[in-house]
Amino acid sequence: MTATASKAHLKDLNDRLQTKAADIDRIRSSFKDETGKGHMVLTKEQHADYLAAIDNATELKALIVAEQKALGIAEYLDMPASTSVAGQIAAQQGRGTQQSLSQAWLESPEFLQMKASGFREIRGITTFAQGLYSFETKDTFSLSGGTVSHPGFGMAEKVGITERQRRPSRVRDLFPAESTQANVLYGVRQVGFVNNAGYIPERTAADGGPATGAATDMWGKAPKSKWDYESYTAPIAEIGHFEVIHKNTLSDESRLRGIVERDLIDGVKLREDEEILFGTGAGETILGITNTPGVQLYTGKASDKRTAQVRRAMTLSILSYFDPNGIILHPIDFEGIELEEDNQGAFRVAVSVAIGAEKRVWRLNVIDTAAMRVGKFVLGSFGQGAKLYDRETVVVQASTETGNSFLEGTVVIKASERVGLVVDRPESFVYGSFTPYVATP
Repeated sequence: MTATASKAHLKDLNDRLQTKAADIDRIRSSFKDETGKGHMVLTKEQHADYLAAIDNATELKALIVAEQKALGIAEYLDMPASTSVAGQIAAQQGRGTQQSLSQAWLESPEFLQMKASGFREIRGITTFAQGLYSFETKDTFSLSGGTVSHPGFGMAEKVGITERQRRPSRVRDLFPAESTQANVLYGVRQVGFVNNAGYIPERTAADGGPATGAATDMWGKAPKSKWDYESYTAPIAEIGHFEVIHKNTLSDESRLRGIVERDLIDGVKLREDEEILFGTGAGETILGITNTPGVQLYTGKASDKRTAQVRRAMTLSILSYFDPNGIILHPIDFEGIELEEDNQGAFRVAVSVAIGAEKRVWRLNVIDTAAMRVGKFVLGSFGQGAKLYDRETVVVQASTETGNSFLEGTVVIKASERVGLVVDRPESFVYGSFTPYVATP
């Protein structure tokens, strides 16, 4: 390893980071403000490209930090052996005029950038050229304190952290994207409908029977149907949680922050799934689908297998004049459906595996999530009978100014969102219970 090769690699990484930053700006500039109020609207492709570009840029930044450390090692190895490390440090400290920590911070580009934004865009740990966070590498003097052990023979290799590969299915995937600027949603939901539409005769007898031609005959009247409505309000609820990590840990494992942030986001989304399904609506919380008055209930028959029970539950939604478009199952129940066999021993839903591996049962999009209870399912018209509104999508924030974080050297990373659910046509949903199949002789 030479300093020249390390510098060349470092320059290449910086050039790639500049290119990736330009890609991020290009994608961000393609977002459209369709409301005129600063609310940006983007497609799924734009959202995926934007997240991918940020992830790539974050990885490049981590590589640059690592390469800078490697460059310091290479330059040290290239130095003449006659000059001691202590002498080099003393010589470097004697050059130029030394600034105090506060002066260096107030004059740093990082502080000036935060000041220009009105201190609204503070994210994570800020580093600058001189001061508390500038010394990233550990020299031999710090190692001699007995806090680091070395193997007598061989060498150690850092293998990093393995990230989860599978993206969990989300209940919100069944809903079209909708947003709001309000903090409370309200409206009217239909809870009953009696359809008495029928023939309207031109004339009838006074008692409502067939016309007799007498003067007492009356003009025919249309039959009266009946609708029942009730008003409702739905709050915009905030869901979130946080984690505390020491800054040294984040420095030593550059990928850890990204993993923690993704886990925090996944935690928010899992709780969101649970609230969409089973929220009680108490206080400033979501009233879930299963607890909304008017949702239909179904219990399967022991003579039907799981797929048949799902199909019969669909009929209840169809009879309410809605076409169900999705079903939510626990992974164990979905496993039972996919492994269900017909009388010849063939898998009933194997055709869906052959066609793009789409998760479908009876034309319904399937979301298999641990948020659903085992032995239960919810199907209905997502986006029509119920709507999900985003007030604030999931945001990850980091701060070193929480409580004693500055003194302790810790970073607080928080993920949160604000979301609301409206179920204005509850009859379009069916909350079903599977009944174990019993074969008939």
